Amino acid sequence: MKQNLRQIIVTFFLSLGLLPFSSLSTKAAYGDLLWMGMTGDVIYGAPAISDDGRIVVGSEDGNLYCFTPDGSIDWVFTGAGDWIDSSPTIGSNGTVYVGSWDHHLYAVSLEDGSLKWKYETGGFIIGSPAIGPEGTIFAGSTDGFLYALNPDGSLRWFSSTLANFAPISGSPVVNASGNTVYFGNEAGEFTAIDASTGAGKWTFLVEGSASDESVSLAITGTAAIGEDGSLYFGSENGYFHALSPAGQLRWSYKAAEPIRSSPAISADGTVYFAAQDGYLYALDTEGLQLWETFVGDVFFCSPALDSSGNILIAGYAGSADLGAATRFVSVTSNGDIIWEFVIMGYNDSSPNIAPDGSFTFGAHDGMLYKFAGSAPLMNGQWPRFQANRQQDGVVYFRSGQQLIDYFPAISQTVDNWSYVPWFGLGWIYASQIPWIQHIDHGYIYLSTPKGDSIWFYDLQMTDWIYATAAAPNFYYRYSTNGWLFHLPGSRAPAGRWFYDFTLGDWVIR
Repeated sequence: MKQNLRQIIVTFFLSLGLLPFSSLSTKAAYGDLLWMGMTGDVIYGAPAISDDGRIVVGSEDGNLYCFTPDGSIDWVFTGAGDWIDSSPTIGSNGTVYVGSWDHHLYAVSLEDGSLKWKYETGGFIIGSPAIGPEGTIFAGSTDGFLYALNPDGSLRWFSSTLANFAPISGSPVVNASGNTVYFGNEAGEFTAIDASTGAGKWTFLVEGSASDESVSLAITGTAAIGEDGSLYFGSENGYFHALSPAGQLRWSYKAAEPIRSSPAISADGTVYFAAQDGYLYALDTEGLQLWETFVGDVFFCSPALDSSGNILIAGYAGSADLGAATRFVSVTSNGDIIWEFVIMGYNDSSPNIAPDGSFTFGAHDGMLYKFAGSAPLMNGQWPRFQANRQQDGVVYFRSGQQLIDYFPAISQTVDNWSYVPWFGLGWIYASQIPWIQHIDHGYIYLSTPKGDSIWFYDLQMTDWIYATAAAPNFYYRYSTNGWLFHLPGSRAPAGRWFYDFTLGDWVIR
């Protein structure tokens, strides 16, 4: 209790500006407060973290903030006309996508915060956008439609759930093959949509009676996707569901109160979720409860898992004496609380874990809190809200041993990056097949590998590419029907090259 009181007092003085917004501990032990970043109003959405450790988060002051790893402000986007409660998504093309209560989806440069484009829907955009193959951006709106936008901001398609046009306040997610988008709405409908066309595949209605207005069936959280394609999500009637990829109910679990937050899945398949009854639950893949731990009433904050197996979550911890308060906690994989930090006021922002293991929470006091951690984000099935640090709604990161099947001539592996006889630098990251991350090109989609040759879809070029070990710095681009030279270390071809048989050499034209 004395430790909690000390933390409350420190937080109070920091909020008054009487202590510097800098590291409060030189030792930086697990859970030490490193810094606090101030926005102008409530932080509701989860922060996204880029590969270089920058943290991007929205605020109800209508601005989008980018903080450097040391807590200073890198840039602020001020172009939205209303609250930004949407959790931002960072694309592999260096673009941040975020929704606003002004009905718009915004595309902002990660480099400097400048506006690239915006698209208007018929309602609030509260959820986080997801990014699928070809760089398509998927976003739901409270107008009841799911929108698919091309990377340039033009409309690809839009699709309603059912005839009732119930609001979509959660975030869509995309399956591993990239051909299906899943999302829930406030009528309790969980729907699978064809990612290419927007056509409906199936819809599952959560348990309960839609005619009983005293019990809400709303799905306000976001689904998690397991390694076998199973879908996990909760609803406001207290049921937690597990569906097959075909939309059939595998099992359900009943909590005492509504479930509004999103689940996480560990590397071993354990599913974690929190409910407003104050408990964090751990279930196995068959829906059997492993344990439950009281963490405080959880509304929208979702758990995040680090690679040591610790679960980060925040719940309301107020009392008549203390007033409104939030309790940040870290729970072991056995359900034991090993760390807590109490702040005044509420929290709905889900934690995120940076590459160096530090972790951040946002809160209703407008502050972004960064703490010292012990391990990076778990290399698991679905370790946090929207799957990863970038919050793009698709799992990419895996142990990657099956990469051997695609690249039999891997020569070395360093920190999960494998060097292959491929074009450019040839370094690829262990991801979920058929997705991999290339050091120059970001996430790409593999197809039909043959020995040391391969063809794939490049999300940045929006084109199919053919590459071979025989010509490691050249690749064939299908839309232009020509071979191009790849400058190692670059993200774009150096020019279009052709082989001149008269000269016996490659020439650029």
